Amino acid sequence: MDDRDFTYASLQDWDRFEAREIGARNPDRAYINTGNDVWHVNPFWGKYDKWGNPLKKEAPYSRIPHPEDGGW
Repeated sequence: MDDRDFTYASLQDWDRFEAREIGARNPDRAYINTGNDVWHVNPFWGKYDKWGNPLKKEAPYSRIPHPEDGGW
């Protein structure tokens, strides 16, 4: 997608678009940090619980803690 083809209504839309672009290039990262210092769940991670939190890809399928929760 070209930048000139992408119209966004808010800075949050642009931030989500940036997270999708970074996530597509890094599907092995559960969370993506954008240039606005905002964390997003990577939409290309592939394994989530019913609330949308990323899960480990191997058993046991436990929740991956958010990077700011001190779990890394």
